[in-house]
Amino acid sequence: MTGSAKIKLQQALILLLDEEQFSCITVSKICKNAGVHRSTFYTYYDNQFDLLEDAYDYLTQLFKTEFEHYQVEYDLSQEKDLISNAYLLPYLTFVKDHQKIYKIYLEHQNDFHHKERFDSLVFHIFTPRYQAHGIIDSKRITYMSSFFMAGILQVIWGWLRNDCAEPIEEIADIIQTCIPKRRNNG
Repeated sequence: MTGSAKIKLQQALILLLDEEQFSCITVSKICKNAGVHRSTFYTYYDNQFDLLEDAYDYLTQLFKTEFEHYQVEYDLSQEKDLISNAYLLPYLTFVKDHQKIYKIYLEHQNDFHHKERFDSLVFHIFTPRYQAHGIIDSKRITYMSSFFMAGILQVIWGWLRNDCAEPIEEIADIIQTCIPKRRNNG
């Protein structure tokens, strides 16, 4: 039950977040919904924030798995444009589907291991795309990725504060408009 209990706790928290605010979710509620005893919770976690971090990691891993599926489905292995609909629409759909946990994450970024997640995104998503454009300097890729993510996160944060009222396609268009396209000289 060891590994499965942690997953049950993570899934229970995610489901509870769809019903109520994080600040109202108690350890007792989480344990009841997960079908585990309080002692099991405290075997793995000190508090709800620790569980929230694991739940966010769980969602991140889920997204990476789904994203790999999208890459196969849409043949994105050769896609070089990070702001194409092929990338943005699946990502924005995932954010909208899990908006409560994204809001909590963005409100409490300092409580999470943000650097490790960012480094993982740079390695798995950004580096191959930048290298496809001939950019191979790792420091340059990190700076460019930071700039790119900061802008997108600001747009997404505004969208989340508005309860994702605007259509996903509109948000994708806004992001695409903010990033200038490379001109072909000739």
